[in-house]
Amino acid sequence: MNSLQDIVDRVSAIQPLPDTALKLMEVMGDPTSTLDNIVDTIKYDQAVTSQVLKLCNSSFFGLSRKVTSLNDAMLCLGTIKVLQLVMSIHTNNMLASEQKGYGLEPGVLWKHSVAVALASSLFAQRLSLPNADLAFTAGLLHDIGKVILNEYVAQEFARIIHKVTEDHMAFVEAERHVLGFSHVEVGGMIAEKWKLPDAIVQCIRFHHVPSELNPPESLVDTVYLANTVCLLMGIGLGEDGLSYRADPQVLERRGLGEHDLELIGIQTIIELQRVEQLFDRTAEKKPVAQ
Repeated sequence: MNSLQDIVDRVSAIQPLPDTALKLMEVMGDPTSTLDNIVDTIKYDQAVTSQVLKLCNSSFFGLSRKVTSLNDAMLCLGTIKVLQLVMSIHTNNMLASEQKGYGLEPGVLWKHSVAVALASSLFAQRLSLPNADLAFTAGLLHDIGKVILNEYVAQEFARIIHKVTEDHMAFVEAERHVLGFSHVEVGGMIAEKWKLPDAIVQCIRFHHVPSELNPPESLVDTVYLANTVCLLMGIGLGEDGLSYRADPQVLERRGLGEHDLELIGIQTIIELQRVEQLFDRTAEKKPVAQ
């Protein structure tokens, strides 16, 4: 059996987030950052800049004029929308491959991650969070541990599923019981290795158990609720798709009810369909990473 550290050491085999994405998260997490700071972070990454402009100029957005620069794109679509495009571009290949250990077909983990990102952004707006800009990225990366742990889960798949079905364990608890750790521990260590912002590391590590944090963190609660909503609505369900329910304590401390979850769930599905339509045009032209 591999140790947790052995598995995390294999992270070098996975393409880490590009410098642009890491710098962008740092800038987004700084309340003193300006629009110019954001543009300066992205504009020197020619590949991403060209993809953003290509997407902005696609028939999908139906803009009345051609977008020729990042400043122009942010003016037409809004800063948040452009930042979401940038982060989605950066994570597309990394999350698009099949995750056999979790029963996820190619592209399903990316779809689920984008849905959680969108829902996180909606919850952050609903709760008026001071770090709402990071919510989308935290949601996008919340399951990054599955990318690494996938092959080990596959090796012990039968034992994990037995714990889920016979002992009625949540999949994350069955992972811990069989492997000694779960995708959230792996994901947290990966995030630290990549030097991601502490707020995102916490979201990755506690997105299944936000109430273990004392005091609670609003961004972690946001990603937890977003993940729960997406799983309840069947977005990205794999073999770990059990009967998820939102923790009443989290709902109570954030002043939310079942109606809020339903409303954000519907908004998330609508936004996800738009994102899928936008990215399908380029994804179909690229082979899925194996």
